[in-house]
Amino acid sequence: MNVEDSKPVAIGEAVPDVSRTGWRFALFVCFLVVVLDGFNTTSISFVVPTLAHDWQLSAAGFTPVFVATNVGAAIGFIVTGSLAQRFGHRLVGLASVVLFGSATWFTMYASNVVELSAMRVVAAIGLGAALPIAIAASAAIIGARHKVAASLLVTTGMSVGAVIGGVVGGPLMHRFGWQAVFMLGGVLPFVVVPAFYRILPSGAPPRTDHGPQKRASPVKALFGDGMATYTCLLWLFSFLIFMDVYALLFWLPTLLLSFGFSLEHAPAGMAAFSVGGLSGNLLMTAAVTAMTLAGNVRVKSALTVGIVVVIAGIATLSQVAVPPAAVLLLIGAVGAGLVNGIMGQTALAVAFYPEHLRATGVGWGHALGRVGSFVGPAIGGALLSLGWAPRDIVLTAVVPACAAIVVLGGLSAAGRHSLARSSS
Repeated sequence: MNVEDSKPVAIGEAVPDVSRTGWRFALFVCFLVVVLDGFNTTSISFVVPTLAHDWQLSAAGFTPVFVATNVGAAIGFIVTGSLAQRFGHRLVGLASVVLFGSATWFTMYASNVVELSAMRVVAAIGLGAALPIAIAASAAIIGARHKVAASLLVTTGMSVGAVIGGVVGGPLMHRFGWQAVFMLGGVLPFVVVPAFYRILPSGAPPRTDHGPQKRASPVKALFGDGMATYTCLLWLFSFLIFMDVYALLFWLPTLLLSFGFSLEHAPAGMAAFSVGGLSGNLLMTAAVTAMTLAGNVRVKSALTVGIVVVIAGIATLSQVAVPPAAVLLLIGAVGAGLVNGIMGQTALAVAFYPEHLRATGVGWGHALGRVGSFVGPAIGGALLSLGWAPRDIVLTAVVPACAAIVVLGGLSAAGRHSLARSSS
């Protein structure tokens, strides 16, 4: 038996009436919420070039906006579990979607970087809170056997939302102006929120423990009952993966100039990374679904294979002279492995933590990942300023990837220890 399936899902009155709403519909609603989350999270990245032109500012002048987005998301991830325990998933889920929808709508009225940053930090708090609620709800709806596959499917919505934003963002801005992106991102959440409210549990998930930990805060509970080692390793894995993902996303267009790309075509690297990530998401979800049906779910093994692909892709990019088309294929492969790592750390949290701690576990894992999203680009920028060659900078991304494989081994050992402890 794998640790991914070792924690029981408690059944109680907090679980939504899926016989009435239909579990397929409920999962689809959770997926849509995460799609909108992904669309609104990434919307600022493709709007900034237009804003820089309209406001006559350099792209670097919008750094506070990106920082505000990351800080807001981290706050949302951190507070979700505690708020859900106190007020219930339904109320917190409703508030999170309303918050990011409203703040996104008002973003179109921003006239300077300060106002834009303020709107983004508020919207990102809602975005960060909505994701753990949607993932925890999908796991509860589908049941213990399929909860990992459900969480992977719903998390794929982040990549889908990012791709949709990349496809429709340009035409929207060309025809209606940059405000149209935030208008669309602000309206659509209110279309989905009634259905999201309906499928969410009315209260906090029932607890499976009855001892002193029952009175502990959700965050402290992540370190109780023999879960401390697993929690620390999961946070470290999330930090390493996010560090690699955001370092490559942030600096990829700049680094690609040394790979023979023109300034006009350098952004194609981000598109290749995103498309590779979505393709990897779909493949990972299909593989885990097949494993579930076979009764042998091995998420950590699948993640290890993906990270090996990342290491091979990065090493080839940095050491071998390949044509631009092959560069984009390699970037797509790296994107597939790394974005799967983000999905995978979510799935590991869903699989390991009991239901009443699931939103907290998912949220804090993503929050620690956001710390990595600051550190990775900062290291890349520092190496550039020191005069490192772009190919050497790309090669440094192998270090966190190798460390992530070691951490996955530690997670397997910690999971087995926790399972043995709970069985004794």
